[in-house]
Amino acid sequence: MMNTFKDTIYILFGSRTGNSKAVAILAHEYAKSLGYASELRDMQDMDFNELQQMPYLLVAVSTHGEGEPPVQAEGFYEYIHGNTINQLNTRYAVLGLGDSSYRYFCQTGEDIDKRLQELGGQRLMEHVKCDIDFEETAKSWVLDVFKTLESQLKAVHPPQKEGFVFDLKLGHDSTSAYKAELLQKTMLTAEGSSTKVLHVSLSLKNAGMDYQPGDAIGVYGTNSRSLVDELLKQLGFDKAYPVEIKNQTCMLKELLIHDYELTLITPLVIRNYAEIVNNTALNELIADDQQLEAYAEDKDVMDMVTDFPGPITVEGFLSVLRKLSQRLYSVASSSLVVGEQADITVKIIENRHDQRTRNGVCSSFLWNRLDVGDRVPVTLESISKFRLPETDTTPIIMIGAGTGIASFRGFLQERFARKASGPNWLLFGERNRQTDFLYEEELKSYQHSGLLSKLSTAFSRDGEQKFYINQVLEQEGSEIMNWINKGAVIYVCGSKDKLAVSVRASLIKVFSQYLQLNEEQAGQHLEELKSNKQYQEEVY
Repeated sequence: MMNTFKDTIYILFGSRTGNSKAVAILAHEYAKSLGYASELRDMQDMDFNELQQMPYLLVAVSTHGEGEPPVQAEGFYEYIHGNTINQLNTRYAVLGLGDSSYRYFCQTGEDIDKRLQELGGQRLMEHVKCDIDFEETAKSWVLDVFKTLESQLKAVHPPQKEGFVFDLKLGHDSTSAYKAELLQKTMLTAEGSSTKVLHVSLSLKNAGMDYQPGDAIGVYGTNSRSLVDELLKQLGFDKAYPVEIKNQTCMLKELLIHDYELTLITPLVIRNYAEIVNNTALNELIADDQQLEAYAEDKDVMDMVTDFPGPITVEGFLSVLRKLSQRLYSVASSSLVVGEQADITVKIIENRHDQRTRNGVCSSFLWNRLDVGDRVPVTLESISKFRLPETDTTPIIMIGAGTGIASFRGFLQERFARKASGPNWLLFGERNRQTDFLYEEELKSYQHSGLLSKLSTAFSRDGEQKFYINQVLEQEGSEIMNWINKGAVIYVCGSKDKLAVSVRASLIKVFSQYLQLNEEQAGQHLEELKSNKQYQEEVY
């Protein structure tokens, strides 16, 4: 029921990992501590019709994937961008949370901020963007919003300051994560492969992590000690330099190993570094957005400080870096088959050029720095938009390349355990059949048993001409249409820039050919399948 206080602040959040929710809760509790009337709303549960009655609106929302709203905010996002609402009389502020390593950084927050203004809302302050180390920016946003509101809002009850602490309540970091025992790690690719892919099994005994196929496991890795030693030497820093962090003193080397992102950089990191070191060549680089993005994509922190040296203090250097975040891996198992265990499929990142090998922080952590029996900090990431059909008779088409097969191994295990009668078709692509056919024996056994109704493969480097999985999709166009007409759900898992783009384009070709549609109509048909959850993607 709508609160009758005309000066009530409504605080909305759309949160996937809980960070936006934590910010919204802080704003809500801070409002009450100041004596204001405040209401907290989760976007996925709220009544959107209330929106037009909200005089003050604070929004904290994350961004998922390629600039899309998280599942929890999809309904709200679609509502304000639809035709149901055409005017708002509200004063608002938006905080966007995201990851600056993605192209569409905080896009959902930006979209919501813009749309609220188009509907007639008045900004209390400009849209603020938070990177993965969001805590201080988010707390400043809360303080700034209420400072702006001081002259506009009346307190409706005495301040409730007893027991209130102005801080974010977060439960998502490496110290609070469940420490899973490493049960197994096995190389899936054969000798001679151009890549290394690892199968990892983790114990979730007593973890309370009830995952579903389609979910992801977040793994907290650490930076390699040798990389940190090289970096300290390059910068001329003392490894034992004491650094004050949250009322604790830590050695610089240990902080760099456990707390900071070193193996990837973003344009924002480079720009912040450039402001401090004032290197002429670096200033030229950041003036060209295209060159800056290309540099950030290929290089790491060691490259940055080597290529563009300049005077910098320890404190200045740490202020430039991003906090080390978990890496997400699709679950490659079903708990109905493996019990209190989760399997993941990990591509080992090794980029060799310029006389250096740049290793992925988490893949090298799992492969080089952990032994069976060691403990790994993990969390569960629910991916509710990527789910098997509730009805076990529904056919499914799974399209994956490389480690994108992980989710589909979990899907097949689940369908097996549930004795699902619906047909299962897997289309899998990799480079070479002999070295890169991930889970080959297992898939063939599923084929032999009848669980896997159809297995189609494309190994791009085996023939004289490169041949990809989306081309198989086009060749099988007639059969694809037969399956879709029988209600099949299509799942795509793999690279967002390569696989997802090519699969969408090929499906549009198939729809154009077999439904006699032009390209625009075929694209609309794909969107309809997507909105009906008959086409689902989990891409990265």
